[in-house]
Amino acid sequence: MLLSNIPNIINCNKIYNLKKKDVFFNEISTNSKKINKRTIFVAVPINNFKKNYIQESLNNGALAIISDKYNRNISATQFIVNNINQSLITLLRYLKPHPPLNSIGVTGTNGKTSVVWFVSKICSLIQHPIKSYGTLGYFINAKKVEKSFLTTPEFEILYQRAFAKKKNNIFNFICEVSSHSLSQNRISNFPINIAAITNISHDHLDYHKTFHNYKKTKFKLFFNYLRENDIAVINDNIIGINLVKKKLLNRKCKIITYGTSKSDVNIISKYNKIEIKVYNSKYFAVLSDYKNFELENISCAICCCISLGIKINQIIKSLPNLPKPKGRSELVGKLNNGSKIYVDYAHTPDALKKILITNTIAKIKPNVLFGCGGERDKSKRSSMGFFADKYANKIYVTDDNPRNENPQKIRNDILSKCPRGMEIPNRKKAIQTAITDLDKKEILIIAGKGHENKQIIRNKSISFDDTKITKTFLNVNKV
Repeated sequence: MLLSNIPNIINCNKIYNLKKKDVFFNEISTNSKKINKRTIFVAVPINNFKKNYIQESLNNGALAIISDKYNRNISATQFIVNNINQSLITLLRYLKPHPPLNSIGVTGTNGKTSVVWFVSKICSLIQHPIKSYGTLGYFINAKKVEKSFLTTPEFEILYQRAFAKKKNNIFNFICEVSSHSLSQNRISNFPINIAAITNISHDHLDYHKTFHNYKKTKFKLFFNYLRENDIAVINDNIIGINLVKKKLLNRKCKIITYGTSKSDVNIISKYNKIEIKVYNSKYFAVLSDYKNFELENISCAICCCISLGIKINQIIKSLPNLPKPKGRSELVGKLNNGSKIYVDYAHTPDALKKILITNTIAKIKPNVLFGCGGERDKSKRSSMGFFADKYANKIYVTDDNPRNENPQKIRNDILSKCPRGMEIPNRKKAIQTAITDLDKKEILIIAGKGHENKQIIRNKSISFDDTKITKTFLNVNKV
């Protein structure tokens, strides 16, 4: 689209420095860091440091600015409008007017990334067009197109990835929806007709203050977005969920449940096979090395696929070819003595507890290596230490992403409830020690960072990948 066409689409009070009328753009952003040479920067009014961000966007190559005030010191093209948010929405709808067939939003404390991944993979395996956006990036038909900066990005990013310019939009769209994005109304104008929830446990209380507020925020995805005949995918294991289901039924929403024997969808592991109950029918599939909490995420994914109108037989046939998402209970290596090493994103008390319990085999507890992030929910540190002390064998307490917080303070908070923990501040050295200490047929869980390839210490972001570090030590030791 040409810059010169903008005044024909949105109401502009004034236009400055529109010298070249054949300048083409294809992206709109409210984030000054996410700018390329074909992007317009929209300076939203909630931005207290608007001038600084405008300059940053120009430094990153922004072609033009849409704002509610003229900036004399800028030589770039400026479109001055009264209502910035409405101008943004109008422009987006003109650029890409055609919505996806369905939009699925997945929320929950843990498992969002896995569910989005599984839905994307199931759809791609049966050649059902799908786009997805979440922690692992933006994917088209399960092929990565770009990396993501947030679990749930700004509204205009989601919109431009999900909607299409051409009339025949053949894609469904699925995305992760964080509690922060719901609290901040970050995607308030994005249509969602299928909402799914994985679980709710302790996390982000530094932001939400109380667990009640956190839980209430999660269910905004259902009560603020779903309309009559829209679909809610519900985990029956969530405490108090029957009240939520009653409210949704009163709003004439359709509900698909999973997680218990009485649910619409439930998976039971039997030896190397899984039994899948879908409504009143039973199916069997081979899924190796999947734990119970992973099967629960697959159950949620099956419900989402059913919501898209995909036939159950097609879903079941795809399951044996279903790969795990990176950094989610990912088997990284095996030792000659039969020991195994997993990398997992578990960074909440409930997630850590689940992965330790599910990897306890014949009453032999797994070893665990973990830390906690700095400048984040401090109240969960002692809980994670408690669960490690209770459900793990050998425990290695190290640094995660300390950011600008004192790393020693973070480790002390964990160790206050984990007296058996071995403190090794350097995460690389901790991984090396934990691998070296592995005895016959032991399991090591390296938890907390999963797919992440950076470690944030003070204001520096350094390259650090748990999986790559682990494989390096495995190769060096020739195990």
